[in-house]
Amino acid sequence: MPNSFMPQIKNIVFLMLENRSLDNLLGWLYEHDRPENVHPRGSSGDYDGLQKGKYFNPRPNNPDQLVPVVKISDVLWKEIRNNQWGIPYYDPWEALKAYPNDPRQLYNNWQGVMNQFYGDATIIPGLPVTKNGHPGMQGFLQDYYDSRMITWQGDDILWTYGPEQLTTINSLARNFAVSDRWFCSLPSETNPNRAYSLCGTSLGQEDNGPWYLLSNPHVPQQYDTDTIFNRLTTLGKSWKLYYSDVWANDVSYTEYTFPRIPHGYSTKIDSFYQDARAGKLPEFSYIEPTWTGIGTDGTDYHPPSFVGAGEEFLLNVFTALRNSPQWKDMLFIVTFDEHGGTYDHVPPPGTAINPDGQVSENGFKFDQFGARVPTLLISPYIAKETVFRSENGPDEPYDHTSFIKTILMWAGMKQEDIQLFKRVDNAPTFEGVLSDQRVNDTTLSATACTPTGEAVPLHLAGANAELRPLLGDLPGAARKFILAKCKTKEEIVAAVADYRKGAKTAGDSHD
Repeated sequence: MPNSFMPQIKNIVFLMLENRSLDNLLGWLYEHDRPENVHPRGSSGDYDGLQKGKYFNPRPNNPDQLVPVVKISDVLWKEIRNNQWGIPYYDPWEALKAYPNDPRQLYNNWQGVMNQFYGDATIIPGLPVTKNGHPGMQGFLQDYYDSRMITWQGDDILWTYGPEQLTTINSLARNFAVSDRWFCSLPSETNPNRAYSLCGTSLGQEDNGPWYLLSNPHVPQQYDTDTIFNRLTTLGKSWKLYYSDVWANDVSYTEYTFPRIPHGYSTKIDSFYQDARAGKLPEFSYIEPTWTGIGTDGTDYHPPSFVGAGEEFLLNVFTALRNSPQWKDMLFIVTFDEHGGTYDHVPPPGTAINPDGQVSENGFKFDQFGARVPTLLISPYIAKETVFRSENGPDEPYDHTSFIKTILMWAGMKQEDIQLFKRVDNAPTFEGVLSDQRVNDTTLSATACTPTGEAVPLHLAGANAELRPLLGDLPGAARKFILAKCKTKEEIVAAVADYRKGAKTAGDSHD
């Protein structure tokens, strides 16, 4: 029996990028006009970006001084592009509650995403009430700032990119569909949010877990539970995982972190371009970018990478798909795992469904969504200038479990047979954004964020090119750990030495 759920789509390609909020990358998408189409019909005709008002955060410990959320100026953008700086310049806090023993922890343990949402000029004293909570989104600057920021005083956490700067992602959002109500699944970092996107739960984990990389580099966090890939295999659907980086134990991030994924379906990213060109992409393709680390250029948009590498990668992937013989029946999904500490003005609802009844070590009940993240649907079956939201209303918005439910129902699975926890059971689906007939033949003309002149001398430690050989040969897991832990060159050098010592010790113990 033919599938009646998105039957016009024969191939889905899924790309999850890293650590950017909707406002940070796409806040000015409709600065001067309105989208032509909204879904569902009857919802607001405005795109909920930064054009709607003036937004501020108070200066840390000085509530009377309000620092504005602004678009990066043309003059500053030229300097950023020519130096390939990342903005924000340092990696913001990503965990629900910041790491208690981290050398960057200057105040107390409640720096982190909940402090960004519920804090203001001062840090929150503990876990706020999240059920039906109403965060003020006033703590981003306070949470990001520390006394060693001699340039920009941390104001760069409130700087946002314009469409004329990030032409690839903004052009795709204008020419196809973007959601202004897609929230990451929980107010925390990469591992649990990616777990929600593949498994429907983080198994009670509120953050990336207890990193042991400095003492044993072989045990980053894993989730021993079924994934969307297990269900696709059961259904007999063809799929591949295309990856760029070795994460740990000589495998990709997704394979390592989700050990129940069937083996034999992964291949390096070069094969993706070959398969697209030949019209041999599987029914479901899952793409990993190159992971950011201090001294390495990630293609994932993750701060503090320069966004140009991510823009170029996204353009290359889209171009490969647009030129593929399979394009005419394809859906390309682009999203981000979490906001990564970058500013967003929309309070996430406190109406999330706890998937499995677990409570985290800090008492979080998994009842609040994380910040908005860019989510784009790209296909010949999607009308230009479409903005979409959940048909279920503001208390049941899209989050990453909507990917699981929509994709598996497209693959022919009944909702009651998915069995990837309660959040998936109740997730809204997005098949209604697509038309029955092809309505879009867009080809993208975007420009890369390449330097336009001679770079001025670098004056910020994190951008020093001599750091590249220090981290370039480390696995992605180690680079990400050191990126989160260290801020100065001296801290990086010490952490790399500790890592290499731990790796050698672990290797010797296996001899």
